[in-house]
Amino acid sequence: MAEHAAGWYPDYTDARQQRYWDGQQWTHYVYRPVSEGAPRWRRKQPKFKPSTQLVEATYRMVFADRSMIALVFAGAVLSTLAGAAVVLPALHGLHYDASYGQDVESALIVSAGAGAATFVFQFVIGAVVAGAMLRAEGRPVTVRDALAMAWARKRQLLAWAAVTTVVGAITRVLERFGIGGLLAALSINLGWAVATVFAAPVIMVEGTMPIATVRRSVSLLRGRFTVVLVSGITAALPWVVVMWFALPVVLVAAGFMVFGSGLVAVAGGVVFVVSVLAVAFGLAVSASVGATLEANLYRYAMGQPVPGVDQHLLPPLLPT
Repeated sequence: MAEHAAGWYPDYTDARQQRYWDGQQWTHYVYRPVSEGAPRWRRKQPKFKPSTQLVEATYRMVFADRSMIALVFAGAVLSTLAGAAVVLPALHGLHYDASYGQDVESALIVSAGAGAATFVFQFVIGAVVAGAMLRAEGRPVTVRDALAMAWARKRQLLAWAAVTTVVGAITRVLERFGIGGLLAALSINLGWAVATVFAAPVIMVEGTMPIATVRRSVSLLRGRFTVVLVSGITAALPWVVVMWFALPVVLVAAGFMVFGSGLVAVAGGVVFVVSVLAVAFGLAVSASVGATLEANLYRYAMGQPVPGVDQHLLPPLLPT
């Protein structure tokens, strides 16, 4: 079947189902169409079982290829350096005072640094999403492959980083206007987070620009909000708990390191370094899980197979 394009074809092992051909070989993904008398889009879709399976599948994918965790960690470091490379030299040359003009100039510099950091990190997240998409299709993937796919979408990722930076700048301005401004900023942040939950996979798969990306993400979210919400909370909760306990350890260790003496200070320094590295690793894993979950949720929303998720729990197969 080398002349056939990738797609679903009648399964050679069972005529009642279809098997996915990736363009070169048969994969282990199979799909049994629902009978016409009970079309899949008319069945009430379960909410919690697919969420559990999606999160379990996500963790298996992340820890089966730890190179993506290392990529996210490196991306976080590089994004911080990119932001600092923009902000620190500019602020160093700016003789700040309390005047309005200087305040605006400082805000623009910080926003530019945030934009640089956002682009670098969004680029890395796009690479992780691309890698997750390939693994979900049963294809081998390397960090180089994932980065190459992200580079192919560099224009879209840059535009998305710019829009995200503008939204962040607007919310920071609103926060200066008392309680009303804080509530408005919170509403914008929550609305933006919900509306753009599928943004990274939509950009990587469909190559859309920001406005089309938001529209497509919102359309995919309709009817699937509960699955997305439960999956996101379930995946993030362990890392929230870890951070809740780890940060006090970091602060206590820093106190012993700064205010202690002798062995106490040394021990505090060792614990501080280990704790900081552990927190950084936890954040990298959490970000990797989040990006991989976005890819799996996108495939779920499209009705495409996700390894480890029951085919009968999928919504209708949507055209790509």
